[in-house]
Amino acid sequence: MITGTERIFDSLDAEWALVCAEPEHTAWVCEWLFAAGALQAGQVPASLDEVLELMRRQTRAQGKQFSDRWLMALLRVAAGQGAQAQLAARVVVQSMLPMAVVMTRRLLRSGRDFDEVGQTVVACLYQVVRTYPASRVRKVAANVQMETLHLASRELEAEAEPDGLGLPEVVSTSTSASPSASMSAGPEESVWPRLLAAKAAECRLVDVAAEDLEGARGELVELLLQGLATGAVTEDRARAIAQDIRQGGREESQQAGVSAMAWRQRRSRAVRELRAVASDWAVAA
Repeated sequence: MITGTERIFDSLDAEWALVCAEPEHTAWVCEWLFAAGALQAGQVPASLDEVLELMRRQTRAQGKQFSDRWLMALLRVAAGQGAQAQLAARVVVQSMLPMAVVMTRRLLRSGRDFDEVGQTVVACLYQVVRTYPASRVRKVAANVQMETLHLASRELEAEAEPDGLGLPEVVSTSTSASPSASMSAGPEESVWPRLLAAKAAECRLVDVAAEDLEGARGELVELLLQGLATGAVTEDRARAIAQDIRQGGREESQQAGVSAMAWRQRRSRAVRELRAVASDWAVAA
């Protein structure tokens, strides 16, 4: 049985509001980003939330090279000491909280408490951010994600070991492996598909068994749930997308009198919306 709530992430969001309330914090972060070329003349975000939103938009427009640039600008500061280093680390962590939530859910196992797993993931994320090597300037977000995953996995497995010794250190440094594949490893049965099915049913997206939410179908449902959580899509629109893209959706639409051209237009719109959600998620990941 899974226990616990999402209090850890609610607390981080409340703490973030206090961080944003200090005007000098925004000024510091903007200064670092200007120096790195991630902010241009005329771009003057009024708050840290606006800073992160601007970074997301420009990452979508310019790609991963821009993501590497602005993240490294903050990570170099985060590696230092004092209030500015702590602020830089906190901004990076906040930008990656959606990834941390997903990672927490995927690391859940029967008997684990969500908040306890979340605390472990966030603590590991902080550690990775504060110690990120300045030489690793490419695929920065992916590197941070994978290092956090490896560290959190080791911490959680160590807690589960009766002798407290845990698993051997992961030595792979590849950033191309999928997080889902890494997170599904381990002797305990993953509960993520069951959570996904329950959440999808709660939101009335699809009504399927957990064992059917594997591969591309599970990823689609997870993406729609992410879009709902961030407000990128409405509940009605998410249900419509799930209806259009699911297996058999085209045939049912044609039976209902929808032309092939109209169905393709609807599907293209759904794909564009899902790409936007995936792009936002990738920035956090």
